[in-house]
Amino acid sequence: MTDTLTPQQRPWLRWAVMFSMSMVVFGGYYVYDAISPLRGAMEAELGMSPSDFGWLVAFYSWPNILGITIVGGILMDRKSVRFVGLIFTLLCVAGALLMAVGASDFFRQSALQKSLTDVIPGVSGELFVMIIGRVLFGFGAEVLIVAQNKVVARWFRDKELALAFGLNLVVCRLGTFAAFNVSALMVDTTRTFELVPSDTGLWIMASRFPGLSMALWIAAAVMLGSLGAFFLFMALDRSEIKPPGSATEIFRMSDLKDLLTNRTFLAITMLGVFFYGAVFPFTSFATDILQNKFGLSTSLAGALPSTVILATIVGTPLGGLFIDRFGKRATMMVFGSFLLMAVHLTLALTMLTPIVPMIVLGLAFSLVPAAMWPSIPFLVPERQLGTAYGVMGMLQNVGLWGVPILIGQVTEWANPGVTAARVKQGGGTWDYTAALFLLAALGAIAFVLSLKLRFGAGGPGARELELPRTGQSK
Repeated sequence: MTDTLTPQQRPWLRWAVMFSMSMVVFGGYYVYDAISPLRGAMEAELGMSPSDFGWLVAFYSWPNILGITIVGGILMDRKSVRFVGLIFTLLCVAGALLMAVGASDFFRQSALQKSLTDVIPGVSGELFVMIIGRVLFGFGAEVLIVAQNKVVARWFRDKELALAFGLNLVVCRLGTFAAFNVSALMVDTTRTFELVPSDTGLWIMASRFPGLSMALWIAAAVMLGSLGAFFLFMALDRSEIKPPGSATEIFRMSDLKDLLTNRTFLAITMLGVFFYGAVFPFTSFATDILQNKFGLSTSLAGALPSTVILATIVGTPLGGLFIDRFGKRATMMVFGSFLLMAVHLTLALTMLTPIVPMIVLGLAFSLVPAAMWPSIPFLVPERQLGTAYGVMGMLQNVGLWGVPILIGQVTEWANPGVTAARVKQGGGTWDYTAALFLLAALGAIAFVLSLKLRFGAGGPGARELELPRTGQSK
């Protein structure tokens, strides 16, 4: 059996391989987003301020800033997805379990919690353990996305490439959708109230969220399920594809140089940095933003961002079908980036019901990824795909690391006198207007980069992004 499969060879197997790998990454998306509706609960139960939460979100990206996605991509190009993927799936499981342990009642009441408090000055034992878990999870999750992209590009490069990427993204978005709703449901349905003394000496009614720990244990269980899905992928992939062995398939350092001098590849990569930097950190804070600005309940504020995901479930595969037939990749990225900028400005400047900007954000989140990811396989040779997606993952994680920290810091700077303790006691709310302007600025940069691609200024191959091509050109 040769290394490359044609679309005519057992099509059911191509789709089975894709969906098994998608279910692996489903767990990664679930765990990543499971904490988004828990911001308020973590503030109430663990005393986390916006900046604490921003750091927790951001530490996910720290390993990837150090280049772990590039290392993983190179290993995949030299070895196999099965070999690399199993290692990093296990890291994801370990990280998700540590996150759950950090917020658990038995750990919070243990001597270990006390000994770990202030290991990093000002950081509680709970936050310390959760950060370690988030870092371990970050080591694995982004490499699994690189693996997923390489698998899809390899099995679908000659036919239905954009559709396969679109359906692949749908499964990932379902992970986010489930995380938003399950986590919000867990904390909202178990919410209780108790009388506590305030700073003024008066007794006030404060919220408690006993479901916080359970929400994180559910996330860990989902990641364990993804480990099972990876074993299924290993069985399916092994039956047809052997590890690359020819000289043309072996990664060379010159391949990395070729990628870093490919202006079209870099333009698309940087567009992704700013686009995802304005989307994923926003979804991490979205529940708290909607609660503080619009006064929504925890469950409703946690569920509304899931409308973004519902929109992508419909829009992303439709976008993939359109691209396979008509092309217009750069045009779709232009429209998606513009809509992203408009959404953040609308949330910052108006009191328009948030359901409208959430749906529009879902449309933007359909257009850009549906066009961006399937563009790469025909810009670079197959032997460079793992490395190319690794470079994209590393640079995008610079944004995913820095933006949540900026959101937390900017929010605290824009709210003098407001503290996590005051908010917990009902003595204040967070104004996220400045943070939304920051996100709008990131969307504006993505919009400018998409215009460069649309009008051929992004480098060699930029104009070809508009053509209805599938597969690889190299």
